This record gives sequence, C-alpha cells and structure tokens, in this order.
Amino acid sequence: MSFLDELVGSLGNGQGQGNKLGQLQAIWNWVQEQGGIEVLLHKFQQGGLGEVLGSWIGTGNNQPVGGNDIQSAFGQGELQSLADKLGTDVQGASGTLAALLPQLIDKMSPQGQMDEQTLHDKQLDLGTMVDQLFKR
Repeated sequence: MSFLDELVGSLGNGQGQGNKLGQLQAIWNWVQEQGGIEVLLHKFQQGGLGEVLGSWIGTGNNQPVGGNDIQSAFGQGELQSLADKLGTDVQGASGTLAALLPQLIDKMSPQGQMDEQTLHDKQLDLGTMVDQLFKR
C-alpha cells in the first residue's frame, strides 16, 4: 500500500476514495491558508506539542496526538475553517488532523529533518507535495 493510499485510508468514515482524496486536498489547502507547513509546525510547538512533533520529524517511532491536542494548538476559528471545508464539525476536523499529520510530517522528513524548500513553499500544491514525498 502506498503512502497516499495510507493517508486516504486514515481519513476513513466509509466514504469513497474520490471523497477521501477531496478531503486530503481540503486539508492541504487549509494548511496553505494557515501559512504553510512551517507555520503549522510553529503552532504545534507553541501549543506544547514540540516533543510529539519532534518524534514525527525524527527517525524513531511517531508519538500519537489526539484531537484535543490539535484543538489546543489551533484556535477554534482556524479549526472551524477546516471543518467547513471538510463538511464536519471542529471535533471531526481535529480528529482528521490527528490521524493525518503524524504520517504526513513523517513522510516529509525521511532523513530526520524537514526539507527547507518544502517548509517555505507556501504555493506547494497537493500534486507537487506527493511528487516530493515519492521523489517522482
């Protein structure tokens, strides 16, 4: 199973593959609206999740994160914006991020560090991100 398949599978809820890819695109668009991966990582650190984040970037096992942790790292308004894109509530949006982000960040840092271009590229689209993840 490919990484993208795993990501899509983690979005679950028994919906079709096309809808799951739509959810992944909505999440990626939201990340870009927040200022990109770099800003997202900074919010995690400010929210007291630096150690958890470090485990995703590092080469060891990924520590889990819960929806409540996501809610404490982001403001209600930010999560409501994502929830609107996903057609769910804040709880659903934070749960989706909790399932997706450890895998995403882990795959974006295979050598134990984030690629500087990816961190600063606020115009990165989902296709480009997937290409970078798989070195296509």
